[in-house]
Amino acid sequence: MCDQHTDHNHAGADRVPAYDAQAIEARWIKAWEDENLFAAADEGSDRPKKYVLEMFPYPSGDLHMGHARNYTIGDAMARQARMRGFDVLHPIGFDAFGLPAENAAIKHSTQPAVWTYKNIDQALATMRRMGFSYDMDRLVKTCEPAYYRWGQWIFEKFWERGLVYRKKSPVNWCPTCKTVLANEQVIDGRCWRSGDLVEKRDLEQWYIKITAYAQELLDDLEKLPGWPERVKQMQANWIGRSEGAEVDFTLCDLEGEPIPGDEGKITVFTTRADTLFGVSFFLLAPEYEGLADLVAGTGQEDAVAEVVERAKLVSAVERAQGTLEKHGAFTGRYVVNPVSGEKVPVWVADYVISDYGTGAVMAVPCGDQRDFEFARAYNLPIVPIILGEDDPLFERLSGDADREVTEVDWDQAYSAEGVLVQSGPYTGMVGGKHSPAEAAIVEALEKAGTGRRSVQYRLRDWLISRQRYWGNPIPAIYCDHCGIVPVPEDDLPVVLPEDLDLSAGETLATTPSFYETTCPVCGGPAHRETDTMDTFTCSSWYFLRYTDPHNTSLPFSREAADRWMPVDNYIGGIEHAILHLLYSRFFAKALRDMGLLAADEPFTNLLTQGMVKDANGETMSKSKGNVVPPSSVIEPYGADTMRLAILFIAPPERDFDWDEDAVAGANRFIRRAWRAVWQLAGSAAAGEVGASALDERSRALYRERHRTLAKCTEDFDRQQFNTAISAIMELVNAAVSYLGDVEPTARDAALCHLVATDIVSVLAPICPFMADELWHEALGHAESVYRAPWPAFDVAEAATDEVEIAVQVLGRVRARVSVAADATESDLRAAAEAAAAKWIEGKAVVKAIVVPGKLVNLVVK
Repeated sequence: MCDQHTDHNHAGADRVPAYDAQAIEARWIKAWEDENLFAAADEGSDRPKKYVLEMFPYPSGDLHMGHARNYTIGDAMARQARMRGFDVLHPIGFDAFGLPAENAAIKHSTQPAVWTYKNIDQALATMRRMGFSYDMDRLVKTCEPAYYRWGQWIFEKFWERGLVYRKKSPVNWCPTCKTVLANEQVIDGRCWRSGDLVEKRDLEQWYIKITAYAQELLDDLEKLPGWPERVKQMQANWIGRSEGAEVDFTLCDLEGEPIPGDEGKITVFTTRADTLFGVSFFLLAPEYEGLADLVAGTGQEDAVAEVVERAKLVSAVERAQGTLEKHGAFTGRYVVNPVSGEKVPVWVADYVISDYGTGAVMAVPCGDQRDFEFARAYNLPIVPIILGEDDPLFERLSGDADREVTEVDWDQAYSAEGVLVQSGPYTGMVGGKHSPAEAAIVEALEKAGTGRRSVQYRLRDWLISRQRYWGNPIPAIYCDHCGIVPVPEDDLPVVLPEDLDLSAGETLATTPSFYETTCPVCGGPAHRETDTMDTFTCSSWYFLRYTDPHNTSLPFSREAADRWMPVDNYIGGIEHAILHLLYSRFFAKALRDMGLLAADEPFTNLLTQGMVKDANGETMSKSKGNVVPPSSVIEPYGADTMRLAILFIAPPERDFDWDEDAVAGANRFIRRAWRAVWQLAGSAAAGEVGASALDERSRALYRERHRTLAKCTEDFDRQQFNTAISAIMELVNAAVSYLGDVEPTARDAALCHLVATDIVSVLAPICPFMADELWHEALGHAESVYRAPWPAFDVAEAATDEVEIAVQVLGRVRARVSVAADATESDLRAAAEAAAAKWIEGKAVVKAIVVPGKLVNLVVK
């Protein structure tokens, strides 16, 4: 720390030094680093732990105010936790692989590694200037072999456990990024990064079996009361658990003869088995496996192929939404309905996708709007089988066991639940999900061996192959004799070459020095996998590496993980609600099952901070060119002003427009607080403070001190920094007013010292540079304020002997009066009537509405 200070016990107002933010902040940056003040204590401590973490950034350039808000929120949490007696882990790193580095390297004729490390250096310099309390010894960069080695190791361990596999299937292809995308990376039919329309292609790719944990991922959302309900609902919807039944339809030709293949049947999943009598046609997805063989020899090959090719040009998401024009073709085949025995035609339709269920759908056009529109477009029957009792058809059909009506004049499907009609022995039963009719029909299917209860999930396995260079190499080797084998653990990492000329079109697949190798099993010639992993694999476990960043034997030790995990406070954007957070939860559970950690969930509390917007209400982003760099505030005002403004403008979960006036106001308050602390310190002396020894004027400041500490402590716990700052402002104002009344007596010197200490302490998480400067120079402490405890308080001491209440007459405020804090209702009424005498003179008070401690409303006539 700074090694000298002066005796300020009698400094007085004329001894207040100028507030020089640049000098103060430079001094304390160096002091904190020299002392290694923010290093986490791994062992030998009996204090409770607190793991505070902001989502790490992608190094696409210097930081902007959106980043600054995220990191300032986390830093305030970490600093206050340290003062509250916790051992704090507060690390930082960089999610450094990814497509932007490739694009930037091509644009600027450089290497992705050069571009990435340059941006990391710039971001670290800005973070340092903003005073973030990171344990820099734990810095992680995902593009470094020391980190991605363990990503490859985890991949191979998942492979051993059957959680990694390779298969050929239709994939999402971004023509701009020239790579495949996971389902979660397709948003409204477009690539999450480029924004371009996604196509479908058939490729053999690597997958991680996240579906093995689908039910646990869904169930354990109940273990996360500290997460926003909105985020939990988004994850639940994405996992998409559906309870229903698998139903077998027998394949046949026009004459009813069985069709060979898959035991002569096609299975569908449905949540509405009660609508089986309404199946008037059958649908297959364009990607349905075996579709070409199914239509061979029917004469429908060309028509079906046209639908298949057209579907490749539209994303699966858009097709599933059903808002586009629907296209289909008859396959020349039929299936037999297992409950009615009727033969229905099989079509291929582009609004059916293979990502849900089995890729086959029993079409019930009377109850599904998409099926209804398809039936109308291709003149297929619409058989009413579920109706409301007020429907004109209900009376006519409710008693008939045989099918009578196969067409309706409706404008849309009847989607509501109702009573079954034209449904054989089930006619008259109530239909719907989990209805008596549904239960009865599934029971009959099970007895007949043509159906069974089943649970399906919308969630699909995670496609991680990327046909890009700047990523973690997949540690797999292809041998003509031995097949696909993992790279031996001792040979990890597969190091990514950093000298490719991307502008000349070089890739891993065109670099023999990378892909040529020998088989580790037979020793023969072989080649490496040239795809890299989705970068979300890097960000799905980085929080675990922070617990043990220098381990060369494992990605992290069990002891270190159990010491710090789970993360107590995780801060990041709502845009990561599905992608990053779901993948991280999966990784944590899979690694737990490997015995590497005990935690079921990686993040106990989640704060999704709002966006910082420009003056036009547009979210700041480099692509829009509307970012405000932190330097624009730090250079004229200092980092403390920037931090205070960010935390004060709005609650952390809300968006806000960047406001230069708010920045100037924050700086004015900092200077006011600076002066108040120096003035208090100039009249101060450490000592015991007892309320009974204080006069009324000093007792008012004493009570305000306890009230502020209670309020700040509660608001920090709730991450409501803006209201905590408001309370601090009130305490500063009370102190300034106190000092301005009269010169404090010797009796009140201890109170001045206490209040000065408290102001500095509660400002320390928010304005760290100024706080440590005042703590050392104004208050005379040798060590940092972050080695001091959070100030103690007593809520009872904040109570006042008197309160001011409003006096209303017929709802209008007519007076204010001070009364005893414990005054009875009758006392309050008497005081109110006396204060409002001239407004009630000559009138009868018929009622007094009393709100203790706030108001009395007199009703007169």
